[in-house]
Amino acid sequence: MKMKLNRMRVVFAFLVVLAAVIVLLLANSCNDSDAASASLELRLEEEVARTIMPSSTLMDIAKYSVSGTGPGGASFGPVLSTESTVSIKNLVTGNWTLTAKALNIQNNEVSSGTAVVDVVRGENKATIVLDTMSGSGSMELDFSWDKGISPDTNMNLLISLEDADGTINMYNHTVRVADGCSAFIKNLGAGCYVMSVQVQDSRGSLGIGATDAVRVIANTRSYGDITLVGPTVENPSGNGVQVVLRNDIGSPLPFYIDYSPKNAVKGDAVTLRARCDSLPEGTGDSDYLYQWYRNGELIRSGKKAVLTVEAVSGCTRYDVIVGSPVDGTLCGASLSLNVPY
Repeated sequence: MKMKLNRMRVVFAFLVVLAAVIVLLLANSCNDSDAASASLELRLEEEVARTIMPSSTLMDIAKYSVSGTGPGGASFGPVLSTESTVSIKNLVTGNWTLTAKALNIQNNEVSSGTAVVDVVRGENKATIVLDTMSGSGSMELDFSWDKGISPDTNMNLLISLEDADGTINMYNHTVRVADGCSAFIKNLGAGCYVMSVQVQDSRGSLGIGATDAVRVIANTRSYGDITLVGPTVENPSGNGVQVVLRNDIGSPLPFYIDYSPKNAVKGDAVTLRARCDSLPEGTGDSDYLYQWYRNGELIRSGKKAVLTVEAVSGCTRYDVIVGSPVDGTLCGASLSLNVPY
């Protein structure tokens, strides 16, 4: 059963700790108002992860925006700060709804969160988790291929996108073989996706496919390059089929696929292992969810970082999508396994 990305609820954990310092009551004052004022000190912590996505500078948090609404129509903000501690002063006591946003260098929202706080006399504490990705952006996949990959004038790129709720949308992108390249651009809501592509012409599936994770943030385009490599019409035996997905942007965790034996022949059992040399402290392989793909088709999902396959002649593309229950950790790794005929 295909793993649902809503089980891979992800993204960033931004903790905002509020400590309210209550102003001392004025002694012998002629002001008999019952409204007490307080100040809020907010401490924000952020962690960023990457995959196919905008440039790293657009994923970095440049500043925070904090605002709130309180009793009797009282409000403050937005208060902007490049620091992780924000002080809000002169708040009346009562029930407040606070909103915090993390903004990048272009003032686009990367994440946000809200909390309801009852500000009373004395020390007040609350937590805001910035776990919401809002707005919309776009994804651009730049495809390229050898012009002899198919005898047809046109061929179809079947592209699927699965969102965090497990909803899959399919797109048929028709391209001219003679062009040798094409761009597929799609507007998407901010969030994480699993992208898969299959290539077809009049002969049916060419056996070419690839899968990777995609991250989209508001008002920003995420780029990925996909090179489609296969036997040409003039040399149909060729060296089999090879697909290369180059991700120049980076990934949330540096996973890669190791394998053994290195010199497999047809019929050998080959062990593939998803590895990361710098897992967060306190986590291990079993803390992650793995989706294994062969030439863009899902063959297994679960918590096993190891997959055993039978070696077949030619070049076979294997992809693994790895994620943890924390949003934003979704990443991809790939391996082209070459076996002699």
